[in-house]
Amino acid sequence: MVTPISMYVHLINDEKFLPPFMKRAQAVVKNHLYIVFGPKPPYKFLSEGENIIHASDWEEFQMEQNIQIERIYIHLMTYQKIKWVKSAPEAPVYWLFYGNDLYELLRAFKGFKLYEKDDAPRGILTNIKGKTIKKRVQRWAKLLAYHRHYRSFVKGHVDFWCFWSPGDFDLLKKHYSFPGTMLKFQYGAFNPADIELVKQWVAQHPDLTSNNILLNHSGSQSGNHKHLLAQLSTFGIDAKVKTPLSYGDKQHINDTLAFGKSALGRSFQPILDYM
Repeated sequence: MVTPISMYVHLINDEKFLPPFMKRAQAVVKNHLYIVFGPKPPYKFLSEGENIIHASDWEEFQMEQNIQIERIYIHLMTYQKIKWVKSAPEAPVYWLFYGNDLYELLRAFKGFKLYEKDDAPRGILTNIKGKTIKKRVQRWAKLLAYHRHYRSFVKGHVDFWCFWSPGDFDLLKKHYSFPGTMLKFQYGAFNPADIELVKQWVAQHPDLTSNNILLNHSGSQSGNHKHLLAQLSTFGIDAKVKTPLSYGDKQHINDTLAFGKSALGRSFQPILDYM
């Protein structure tokens, strides 16, 4: 009989920022297993390894290895991951929040206003994703079916919500009566020692000034780039507006590039390479 192996199980997609996270997680605890949802390998960002399997291989892998699940980490909530958790043995569930795994449903069913006027989509059913009305209607129907599962799962199965923003946590509690606990988390190299080092440096340089402004962190529509760039253009600032646009919505990125150049000229400095 195979000796049971206790694992921290992560339900993930093939995302570019996961490999460095995996490396840091492995340095803390060794027993991680990553189950990939979506297209099968070869992966675009992930490297195939003994602790990375595709979701379609889970049942066979679990029986062969006799995996005992100590914790479950959901990286981005989806219907497929909800189904997986419900069919798995009970274990504490940690939801590593992405943003759109709450905001899309808030917009579709809770009347949540995510966009400023300059950035708000225009047309019919603009609170639903889709380039055409037909696709929006189809997306709305899928979301409606998913919403029933999501609502009960968030309230009854998730123990910990992991993110850095208390405001988002308040939205989750208000609209979905989430009874769990918030844990501060971010994918970046969040290290308290690094923060203290920066604080010390700033304290040692009290006269520090900068001609740089960092605007947002991605090319997401929810960044309200046009609104913010228009506001900055009215200030007559003499600064470089660094604007990360290395990932997100391609059309929004292109629109922001054009708008930023017209509004701020050379002061607008987009960052197109992933940092």
